[in-house]
Amino acid sequence: MFSSGKKIRAIQWHTRTKRAAWLTALSSALWLSGCATPAANPQDAVRKLAQQRWDHVLAGKYDKSYDMLLPSYRKLKSQDHYVTAARSAPVKWKSAEVVRVECETNTCNVVIKVVGQLIMPTFYKGPLQSGLDETWTFEDGHWWKLETL
Repeated sequence: MFSSGKKIRAIQWHTRTKRAAWLTALSSALWLSGCATPAANPQDAVRKLAQQRWDHVLAGKYDKSYDMLLPSYRKLKSQDHYVTAARSAPVKWKSAEVVRVECETNTCNVVIKVVGQLIMPTFYKGPLQSGLDETWTFEDGHWWKLETL
């Protein structure tokens, strides 16, 4: 069988191999998950996501906009409900630009400058410019827009 010296070296080799395999698996999982924690500077990530969501809205791709909403909202409201409500809004959005993003631990407040055209009868026919506030929250390794019910 093994002499005691060979047995100790075999155990040491086995322990190092298991540790290396475990560390490799852990680093791979963290890399694939995007580290599952908010980045040290989440403002850039949320700014990009908020603009992307508004780009979907401007393009009429409400299904893609819906996919960016908090999962708990999506459990309560169907995609069809969301899309129908978005299409029946009394305004046609012309442009949207993220103006400011302020973040705390797992929440970001975003200010969006929007320009829209009212599509209901009114005496004013020009475009309207306004600011909208959005809240984004970090949950389950992702940033999601918090939508009110």
